[in-house]
Amino acid sequence: MGIKVRKTGNKWYVFVSYQGKRKATCVGTRAATEQVRRTLEATLALGDFGFLTASEGEVPGFKDYAQRWLETHAKTDCKPSTQRSYEQLLRVHIYPRFGTRKLDEIKRENVKGFLGELARAKRAADENTTETEPRYSRNTLRLIVCALRSVLHSAVEDEIIESNPATRVGKFAKNDKPAHKASAMSRSETQQFLETILELYPDWHPFFLTAILTGLRKGELIAL
Repeated sequence: MGIKVRKTGNKWYVFVSYQGKRKATCVGTRAATEQVRRTLEATLALGDFGFLTASEGEVPGFKDYAQRWLETHAKTDCKPSTQRSYEQLLRVHIYPRFGTRKLDEIKRENVKGFLGELARAKRAADENTTETEPRYSRNTLRLIVCALRSVLHSAVEDEIIESNPATRVGKFAKNDKPAHKASAMSRSETQQFLETILELYPDWHPFFLTAILTGLRKGELIAL
């Protein structure tokens, strides 16, 4: 059981959670909110939980909660551009999968399965090639996770769910391209490089000669 007082935008709310039931009451001022909180605490202490059995106290669906979150938390705490990005990511990618589910029905395995499907999705091959590319970039997948995680984090703070199933979901986007490994220049390549620098950019010759002989980093070389 929990009773919390929170200001969202210009309004004060009292949030009550008990055994999966949740009720939110909007109150005008901080003083009035504290009075409501004390009254509810006294009511619960007497064992009266009737006001939590109304339908509005049920765990909300993801889409209903996310839309309220966009109008309250996101509008208050995020830049307008970030809010628009969240709205688009939720509408295009997340609502079709989780929109009709209640918040407490979304489990970690559901989130990981969803992200895995997105990571494996491929673009349609064009007429010039049979090869396909990933449909979503790693950055797009990261933004989708961020939007989903932010909504569910707010639900945790409101004590609707106990934990956020979108945290620590592991590597959901694998890069099929082999990692590029740098290789050092050979002695002859180094000599040719320094001769070219000396011929074309003589003022920079000491800089690159020092870099090759000492192995200093770029910042260290510039400071030197």
